[in-house]
Amino acid sequence: MESLAIEKIRESIQEISHLDYQPVSIYRGYAGRYLKVDLSDYSIKILPVDEKMKQLWTGGKGFDLWITLKEINKNTKWNSPENPICMSQGPLGGTVSFPGSGKTIVTSISPLTGSIMDCNVGGYFGPYLKFAGFDALEIIGKASEEVIIFIDATKCRVSIQKAPIVSIDSHLASEELTMMFADDEEDRRNISVVSSGRGAQHARMGILNFSFYDWRRQVPRLKQAGRGGIGTVFRDKKLKALVVKSRELQHAWKVTPSKVSRFFPSEGLEEIAKRTDRKAIRKIIEKWNSDPEYVIEMMQDVQDLERCISMAAIDEISLATGVSRGRLYHIATFYKAFSLVPRGEIEVQVCVGTTCHVKGSALILEAFERELGISRGGTTPDFKFSVEAVACLGCCSLAPVVKFGEEVVPNVQSKDVAKLIKKFRSRG
Repeated sequence: MESLAIEKIRESIQEISHLDYQPVSIYRGYAGRYLKVDLSDYSIKILPVDEKMKQLWTGGKGFDLWITLKEINKNTKWNSPENPICMSQGPLGGTVSFPGSGKTIVTSISPLTGSIMDCNVGGYFGPYLKFAGFDALEIIGKASEEVIIFIDATKCRVSIQKAPIVSIDSHLASEELTMMFADDEEDRRNISVVSSGRGAQHARMGILNFSFYDWRRQVPRLKQAGRGGIGTVFRDKKLKALVVKSRELQHAWKVTPSKVSRFFPSEGLEEIAKRTDRKAIRKIIEKWNSDPEYVIEMMQDVQDLERCISMAAIDEISLATGVSRGRLYHIATFYKAFSLVPRGEIEVQVCVGTTCHVKGSALILEAFERELGISRGGTTPDFKFSVEAVACLGCCSLAPVVKFGEEVVPNVQSKDVAKLIKKFRSRG
């Protein structure tokens, strides 16, 4: 998508109405309010979610039904203005600790059956709506012209906008609106677009497409709410798209704010990746015929070559073998043989097994930390030494034992540490 085209779309957008709101904190899974948009008069309201609503209807499908039953009557058809499109999550929505918590439940009167129909869809829209401060969204009425609804959590503003030249087809609309509302390329992952293509205007089985930004492919991808023809209801209301922009979320590879950031150097994983020899890594992959069955062996060779598994190495192996980056990252962090940051040329392993511990290995480990100026698990700034505490080296008769690379040094005392460091440094 050319930037000039996006600029033309941005210039064509005209705001019809808006509502500024105050942010709220999520308490026990609830924001305590939901958003109601009426396209007939372009009004926007925030309504409360009270304790009775939580206790009786819980969330998700329950909230959707509660809102729907308040709006409809016995004569309401799928194309009646009062037929609402409702979207909601439960109290666990957006909680990253639970599988499936990204799902959104969408409900409306179905053009196919004439009865209330719901469907669920994945992606980021549901969590982003919750993060914006709303437990549910209700859309009623019919617009007089093509419009989009934009929920901007960064500015705490909901607006209805004319969108004359935004594409109707979902794959184009999601790309255009993601690029238009994102501040930069990094911000695109904070945008989710809901839309339905032109096919929904001519059939009663229209689906809703929910976008999420794939930062690996650098393009929005789509998930579908495909049951009941709710996409047809969406287009009947002359709604071209529904967009939510979330507050900044942590990048998948960004470890600095993490609780385990103390284990990583200040330069970060991105800087380490820049030093990766990609050609050498590709040769390693070719050696194993790009076979996904041998990704651990590939990673072992990469670890031996570069003394770490970098992001660039993960990317190369994933692209060549088809094994997901998440799976490779899991392997790299599970096995002690792998490290996400460069280890020293000489790995110092201090045995802290029972026999060595009794003979003072804790004092030996402290001596190495003191002499090298690093903590266990760390690497010296010149990448010469790394220090690890290991459970057992299997040399109990020689305790206390320290291993320098592949060489086992027996009967070590804390007073010997400085001399050992000098000895192995001089060896190169």
